Amino acid sequence: MEKGTEALRNAGIVHALQRFGEVVDFGDIKVNLPAPDLSDPKLLNPNQVEVLCRALADKVKTILDAGCLLFIVGGDDSVLMGVIEGLRRSLEPKFGMVYMDAHGDFNTPETTPSGIIGGMDVAIVAGRGPKKLAAMFGHSPLLSEENIVLYGVRDLDPLEAKALAESKVKVYSREIIKSQGAEKTAEEILSYLGTKCGCLYLHIDLDVLDKSVFSAQDFSVPDGLSKKEFQRTLKVWVKSGKLCGVAIMVFDAGRDPDGSQAKRIVELIAGSFAEALK
Repeated sequence: MEKGTEALRNAGIVHALQRFGEVVDFGDIKVNLPAPDLSDPKLLNPNQVEVLCRALADKVKTILDAGCLLFIVGGDDSVLMGVIEGLRRSLEPKFGMVYMDAHGDFNTPETTPSGIIGGMDVAIVAGRGPKKLAAMFGHSPLLSEENIVLYGVRDLDPLEAKALAESKVKVYSREIIKSQGAEKTAEEILSYLGTKCGCLYLHIDLDVLDKSVFSAQDFSVPDGLSKKEFQRTLKVWVKSGKLCGVAIMVFDAGRDPDGSQAKRIVELIAGSFAEALK
């Protein structure tokens, strides 16, 4: 996954976005990570995550303060805390998040089956889980549960599902999207968050897509979003003018030796923007 950003750059993500306006490439974030720490099987690599999130928060604020729409091409979902903190510093807590993912990422060390922080990041942002990460910036939660929407979820661990059901996070499962349609669901989310927030941050874990659309993913789950559903969803949110940031995450370049999957994602994102801005 650490090579996903490079793969999407090589596939022309920057050039593709230049069709829709001026694009400033702020480059990669370079940090000196501490040594890996796998000593706690219920919380893997917390020190590396914290260091990267702190650097990312600073970068995000710089980009937003420059008047730009934030567009992140990233690696793992565990950096979410840094993104949200950067948004907070620039926008104050007046934004909402739509988290597009096959999974809920709402585990804690008490419920996680894997210990991977990328499966806990939404819970951490909401103030749950390990204090070391949930309160790393001196305040918690980073974003209130009412301002968080999960979209496209279709694989929840039992205790994770229970925690979400008892939370104030709004969950639009894959079944709901199929039942009422992607466009209607996207508009409903826009209306819901619009009563609470001035703008919207869109976090896209690419495993929200069906494997027939995108296969370079590590945690594939059957029955993901189709190309048409994905583009209709983004069309609503881009067209609204409410987006303050977008992130494309979890691209496993090792599963894309010929670069075809990277090109497919570039075309998918560019196509979504083109439809919205007609």
